[in-house]
Amino acid sequence: MRKEVIGNAELYLGDCREILPTLSGIDAVVTDPPYGISHSSNYGASWARTQIANDGTTAARDAVVDWANDLPGVYFGTWKTPPVAKTRACVIWSKGPAFGMGDLSLPWKPSFELAYICGNGWSGRRGEGVLTGPVVVSWESKGRLHPHQKPEWLMAHFIERLPDAFCILDPFMGSGTTGVAAAQMKRKFVGIECDEKHFANACRRIEDAQRQGSLFGAAA
Repeated sequence: MRKEVIGNAELYLGDCREILPTLSGIDAVVTDPPYGISHSSNYGASWARTQIANDGTTAARDAVVDWANDLPGVYFGTWKTPPVAKTRACVIWSKGPAFGMGDLSLPWKPSFELAYICGNGWSGRRGEGVLTGPVVVSWESKGRLHPHQKPEWLMAHFIERLPDAFCILDPFMGSGTTGVAAAQMKRKFVGIECDEKHFANACRRIEDAQRQGSLFGAAA
């Protein structure tokens, strides 16, 4: 295990299932876990034909859900695997026309993902359950760092609906998007990632975001 402290962010390199029992002071979970579908992309990027760690089953995701208990949490996922056991609601992220290959024999693209909402402590004005926003960068050559990288505005949407004093955990940090959103909102953040390359990218992005300061405003 390796730990880096960057401003009000604590970042860990290692398996979250080993690190979580050592943590305290976590108030909420905002994460994009392995979906359990053994996905590997044929897309022409450096990660082509490689799988995300622990993506063979939903066991890693489910271990975090059990650890979090009743903490407010959002866990991204897919209809291809069982939903999070403690789901209270499901929000849909509409990714826009740039995404979604799927089964080419069908006349619909899977250009959306699910976000399972759990726990207590959410706040903010009630809004729509389908989220849309700026189309995300889909090409590695244009700055994409992770095959499943989420846009910062999307993670900020959920963080904004949690009290300002909450410490946000992302146990599957990837390239650090949740941590970037938290830094831009001046929120306390704890991130865990098991891949060294993604961990290094996350550290750099979160440090840059903390230098830049606030970007997202108060919850709508």
